[in-house]
Amino acid sequence: MIFNILQALLILVMPWLLTRLTERLGTQNWLSPVVLCYLFGIGLRNLTTFPVDNGVCEGFVQGTIILALPLLLFSTDLLGWLKLAKSTIIGFVLQIVAVIVCGVFVTWLYRDTLPNGWALNGMLTGVFIGGTPNMNAIAIALEAGEDTFILLNAAEIACGGLYLIFLTSVAHRVFGWFLPEFQGDKHAGVEELLPVNGFSRNDLLTGIGLSLLLAAVAVCLVWLFTGSLQKPGLIILLISALGVGASFSPKIRNLGGTYESGEYLLLMFSIAIGMMADFSEILKSGGTILGYCALVLTLLVVLHLTLCRIFGIDRDTMIITSTAGVFGPAFIGQVAAVIKNRSLLFSGVLTGLVGIAVANFLGILVANLVRGWLF
Repeated sequence: MIFNILQALLILVMPWLLTRLTERLGTQNWLSPVVLCYLFGIGLRNLTTFPVDNGVCEGFVQGTIILALPLLLFSTDLLGWLKLAKSTIIGFVLQIVAVIVCGVFVTWLYRDTLPNGWALNGMLTGVFIGGTPNMNAIAIALEAGEDTFILLNAAEIACGGLYLIFLTSVAHRVFGWFLPEFQGDKHAGVEELLPVNGFSRNDLLTGIGLSLLLAAVAVCLVWLFTGSLQKPGLIILLISALGVGASFSPKIRNLGGTYESGEYLLLMFSIAIGMMADFSEILKSGGTILGYCALVLTLLVVLHLTLCRIFGIDRDTMIITSTAGVFGPAFIGQVAAVIKNRSLLFSGVLTGLVGIAVANFLGILVANLVRGWLF
C-alpha cells in the first residue's frame, strides 16, 4: 500500500518537477518534459527494483485520457486550421494516407503471426495520427486488452524514441536530399498568432467541469441508447465528438489554462505509460510486435516523404506534419527549434490538435474494416 501511494505521488508530482528542471537548465527545446517523463517512467520500471503496480498506472492512464481529451480538444480551431497554408494541410493529409496504407499493408504481412493484428493496426493508426493518448483511447474502445496495449506501447516508445532522435539530429539534412527548401521567413514572429491563454482559476475550473460533464453525457448517452456501459468504443468516440463540438464556441475555445491543464495530464499519462513499458516482456514475445511497429513506422515515413516529393511539399513542412502526427502538439516546439523554423510553430501545434481530434475516429474505423477484411 505504501509503495502504491508513493507511485501515485510520483505520477502526480514528477511532471511539475521535470518541467521546472528543463526550464531551469534551458533544455526544453531539445529535451522536452514529455521525453523526460517517458524516460523517468521507463527507468523506474526497467532500471530499478521499485515495485511498480500496473493497476495504479492503468487507473491514471484511463483517468487522464478521459479528462485530457476534452481539455485538449477545446483549443482545436478546425476552421482556423483550414485557413492555414495549403502545404501544411496537404502535408498532414499525406501523413494520414501514409499511416493508413502502411498500417494495413504491414498488418496483411503479419496476419498469420499476429491474430490480433487488426487491433494493433487501429492503435498504431491512432498513435501515428494523433499521438500516444489516442493509442490508449483506441485500445479501450477496441477492448484490445491490457497486455496487448502494454506490449505495443513499449514497442512504440522504443521505435518512436529512435525516430525522435532522428528528427532532432540528421532528418533535416537527409530529407533535404529529396524535398525542396522552405519558402518564406523562418524567423517570422508567431507570438501574435499563438492562442496563449493566461491562467485563470475560474476558467480552469470551468474547463475541468465541462470536461467531466461531457464525459458524463457520453456515458449517459451510451447507456440510454444501448442499455449497457460496456461500450468503451462509443464512449471514447462520443467524448471526442463532444470535445470537438464544444471547440466551435469561441468562449470555450478561449478558456484560459485548459490546454495547459491537458498538457499536464498528458505528462502524468506519459509517466504512467512509461512505468507500464516493461521491455523484458517485449523480449519474451520474441520481438514480433517490436518488428511490426518498427516496420509500420519506417514505411510510413518513407511513403510520407515520397508523397511530399510528388506533391511538392517542402522539407520543413514535411518534418513538422510528421511530428504532429507521430508525436502530437507537445513535441512541435522542440522540433521547430531544431530545424530553426519558428514560423511553422503555430500551424504545427494546430495540426497536432487536429490529429488528436480525428485519430480516434480513423483508428477505430480502420481497425474494424481490417478485422472484417483480413480476420
